[in-house]
Order: sequence, then C-alpha cells, then structure tokens
Amino acid sequence: MEQETIVARKVPTEVSIALLNSDLERYVQKAIEFGASDAKIIPAEWVVIDERAWLKCYIPVCGAYGRCKYCPPHTPEPEVMRKALSKFEWAVLVKHDVTPIEDFTKPPGWTKEHAKHHRKIFEVVGKLESLAYNDGYYLSMGFAAGSCLHTLCDGVDCQMLSSGVCRHRHKARPSMEAVGIDVFNLATKVGWDIYPCYVSASIPNAMSIGILFVY
Repeated sequence: MEQETIVARKVPTEVSIALLNSDLERYVQKAIEFGASDAKIIPAEWVVIDERAWLKCYIPVCGAYGRCKYCPPHTPEPEVMRKALSKFEWAVLVKHDVTPIEDFTKPPGWTKEHAKHHRKIFEVVGKLESLAYNDGYYLSMGFAAGSCLHTLCDGVDCQMLSSGVCRHRHKARPSMEAVGIDVFNLATKVGWDIYPCYVSASIPNAMSIGILFVY
C-alpha cells in the first residue's frame, strides 16, 4: 500500500480565529474517523488539575505505579502540569464507548479486554496530535487513558525505565489521571454520563477518555 504523503503547514506568527475554529472542527471529525465514539471542543480552562487525582494512582496503589515512565511518581507533578496547561486555550476531548461493558467490570480487572479499549484512545490521540503538529500547532500535547505499561507493552517491564529507550516512543504517553487531570469532572462538564468502573460493578455504560491540547 502506498504511504500517504503528509503535507506540513508553515508555522504562522499568529493563528486567526477562523483558521483555529476550522482546525478544531476538523480534529473532531477526524477523531470520529479514527474510531472515537464522540469528541468535543472544550476551553482548556475547563480542565481541572487535582493532586487527589494524581494520588489515586498510589492510594490504593495501581499495578503500574512506579513501573512505567509515564505513570506516577515519574510523571510531572500537578503543579508543573497546572502551569503548563494554563498556556493552552483550547482542547479536544475524545471518548471511546466500551462494548461490552463487562470488559471493564469483570475480574480480574486488568485484562486484555480492558487494555484494548484504552489502546483505541492511545491511537486516536496519537493521530490527532500528529495532525495538529503538522498543521503548525507544534506545542500540541495529548494524553490517553490507562497505563501504557498494560495498554502497549502487555505488562512487560518498562524498557524506558531500564534503558531510556521506549518500545513505543511515538505512541506512549501518560494517561489523563497520571498527570492529575480530574477526568470524571471533565466528562460531566461536556454532558457524558460517566460511572466509576469496578470489578463486578453494575453500570449502564463505560468509556475510555483522552484529550488533545491544541493551542
């Protein structure tokens, strides 16, 4: 199959509102094309960085805590993220609906079924970030869902920690929670019905969520 040629846009001195709005709308459409169930353009100021979200990776401890370069305590601390994300004005929030719901609620919790849904968000966010970068938004930054240790490396020890070389350096990235983003708060703001997922819990729907900060 012939590889698609990517045409990069010249980086402008400033971006017009009309061009930015057009690009954001295009990223929403592309997110759906890439496999997202829904995508929303949101003001970046809607994103809440909360130290408690960051600590939830440790209390109670997640199986990936400390085992992955993109999981706490190796991720930037909330105050660093708060300052960095305050530089952005707009973001695109994406979700992937989990079907069947049991993939997120059946024992033992972290399963191949669980990881495959997060993998879709890694894919969508990664492709959107590449689009935005080539459109001249060279500081665009995406965050996914779940630990890339399980999602991309099937739980195998993180090579980035041991050698400094990531197996999936163009795909791997922190989850939203891993940098302190309150995902539940953000999902409710855009009108998505979201429920805590737990083993054997009864819930009407489940989803995996990612975000791209654009400009």
